[in-house]
Amino acid sequence: MKRSIYVVDDQSSVLDTAVMVLRCMDPEWVVEGFKDPLEALVAVQARPPDLILSDQLMPGMLGSQMLEEVRAVSPGTIRVIMSGFVALNKLTLITSAHQYLAKPIDSVKLREMIQRGFAARERIADPGLQTVIASLRSIPSLPQVHQSLSAELAELEDHRHGSSAIGRMVASDAGLSVKVLQLANSPLFGQGCLITNPIDAVHCLGMDLIAALVFSQSLFRHYEKLAHPELEEAKVWNHCWETARLAQHICQEKQLPREIAEEAFLAGLLHETGRLILIDNFPDRFQAACDAARQSKSPLAPRLREVFQTGTPQVTAYLLELWGMPAPVVEAIAAQEKPNGLPPGAFSTAAALYLANGVANCICPPDDWAVEEWNKPYLESIGCAGDVAAWEKLPPSNGPGGTS
Repeated sequence: MKRSIYVVDDQSSVLDTAVMVLRCMDPEWVVEGFKDPLEALVAVQARPPDLILSDQLMPGMLGSQMLEEVRAVSPGTIRVIMSGFVALNKLTLITSAHQYLAKPIDSVKLREMIQRGFAARERIADPGLQTVIASLRSIPSLPQVHQSLSAELAELEDHRHGSSAIGRMVASDAGLSVKVLQLANSPLFGQGCLITNPIDAVHCLGMDLIAALVFSQSLFRHYEKLAHPELEEAKVWNHCWETARLAQHICQEKQLPREIAEEAFLAGLLHETGRLILIDNFPDRFQAACDAARQSKSPLAPRLREVFQTGTPQVTAYLLELWGMPAPVVEAIAAQEKPNGLPPGAFSTAAALYLANGVANCICPPDDWAVEEWNKPYLESIGCAGDVAAWEKLPPSNGPGGTS
């Protein structure tokens, strides 16, 4: 399938090399180069590309400014910024791109990123999801925080020194410090002593969990000022926190590898992203679904599927695929509304998320609607039908509060 890619860079040598490399990567990619961001915008208006890759620092217009214009003209275009090192505290300024690539660019990572982006586009075979995605006027662009943390740590030979650096960054953010300390002192990590220092907490939790927390908090902060009568942002965040915590707890009970537990934790933190996207982009239609749920005294999720002809997990999975999140996390979220399609007997990231979300819906719901019933055949297929009652009696952690 032919895919169009635009590359924008004011340095001719860099531009020519990037275009040549991309053309060699896949004969199905139609690649065009532009030295002038204004010329690139004209081309986008005439023929929107599937993906646009832009340098950040260019005379006359920053790449992030150009991509903001691209978002308005062609919201379905995948937008990528490439630049030299950008400090962590500056990354939040680049919110017009779906992904951030640091120069010099690794061609293997570039190809993987583009393939994942196109895979996200291919995921939307469902006509309802296609309609929703095509109509989006605003999609959050925050994965650079998560990616930059990983990249920065990879460059530090002394892992403990790297943990200390990230610990100091965590300590500078009061809201994040509370969440990190709460997680580090939870029974899941069994330290046996009180951890009061964010740097010690980072040593305890590991970089992947810290990156997940930073990423999810950045995402929710993107929506802090989103006003809608049916949204309590702190309530949704606390539900996601409980889901993540429970997913890890369940993985620990089932003696699963730490890697799966960390994937389940990240999936729990992010699984309600689709709800926020729908409220932000389609407030009236979201309200109609809420009114229908209220009138019929039914759960909200089926009414959302009726109104949008797709589910919020599918919207979330699309975005996370676009961001290049781990495939097990994307697949786990996408499978939540139809867990019977998962392999019977296989206890995976998706199973942990399904169980954790169901329990969290009971002890810390994201809204005031009726709770969806358990899929009992699926519970039996993974051998957990007898465990749910005990998990539902677990006390909530009272959440980490809001995101500020």
